[in-house]
Amino acid sequence: MQKFTNLIALTLLVATAPAASAQPSHWFRGNTHTHTLQSDGDSPPDSVARWYRDHGYNFLFITDHEKLTDPAPLNARYGVPGKYLLIQGQEVTQRVVDSTHKDKIRQAHMNSLGASQLVLPQGKSGLASGITMTDGYATNIAAIHAAGGIPQLNHPNFRWSVRLTDLLALPDSILLEVMNAHTGVNNDGDGVSAPSTEALWDSLLTRGKIVFAIGDDDAHSFLPVNADAYELTRPGRSWIVVRADTLTATAILSGIRRGDFYASTGVMFKDLVTTAKEMRISIQPVGDARYRTEFIGWAGKVLGVVNGLEATYTIRGNEGYVRARVTDSNGGKALSQATFVRR
Repeated sequence: MQKFTNLIALTLLVATAPAASAQPSHWFRGNTHTHTLQSDGDSPPDSVARWYRDHGYNFLFITDHEKLTDPAPLNARYGVPGKYLLIQGQEVTQRVVDSTHKDKIRQAHMNSLGASQLVLPQGKSGLASGITMTDGYATNIAAIHAAGGIPQLNHPNFRWSVRLTDLLALPDSILLEVMNAHTGVNNDGDGVSAPSTEALWDSLLTRGKIVFAIGDDDAHSFLPVNADAYELTRPGRSWIVVRADTLTATAILSGIRRGDFYASTGVMFKDLVTTAKEMRISIQPVGDARYRTEFIGWAGKVLGVVNGLEATYTIRGNEGYVRARVTDSNGGKALSQATFVRR
């Protein structure tokens, strides 16, 4: 599996995106988690594909439970060369029997992005006994890789199912839903025994795991009559923006594999540049919103704060890793990926 970065040997080693001069030149906004009537969504694939096209998205993965939706017919009807593209995906709905959990069952859902074939969960109807969560993830990740897909670990706090110990054996370059826009997946944790998904990400990064933060809708509700129903899982609330040369499935999947993207619930970047010496962000302003950038390192420590549309952090070499969290005055947020720093 390709890692996010190369190690650059200077006075320190930095795992980072490709050098600025070698980076692709375009940003493409997309969603990696969407449901239709083919599983538990409320609208057919045509309606879903049309919604994202009409709302300015560049790419979409339809990820129904145990169902692959062929993107070719949808691309023929709704695709726009260079502007909008559908890519094949699936949600692998793994559940694991665990007598220690309140539900006696733990949820280990994963998305398979860009795979050539269906990946079925373990056990009868996706309910496996006699295995651990770690076992379930390992087997399904291997199957997704074998099918040519990218594994995405979904909503870890859904039904309070996933613990840090379940994830320590994950391979590098896995995707983790940090900003899932579903209204019932407990992104913020409980403040007691379950950390927020962002804090869980920091715990993995602190242990040296190369994990990429995803933002997505996990949308199920597209009916116009429910447009104002915030409690439903409506589309357009969270996404990723991938850097790529062209809008093709190959280029978008390549950008996701190498971690060349950021996650957002509203904040958009003009540019994001990471080198061995610094992380630099330029923000696209919206209205009169104000912006605050926090640069974060080992164990989730805030390393520095910058207000305004331009933010730069100079890498010292003792941070462990550096990532950025940008928040606007209306509550929107964006997360860069982490750059690993080692002396």
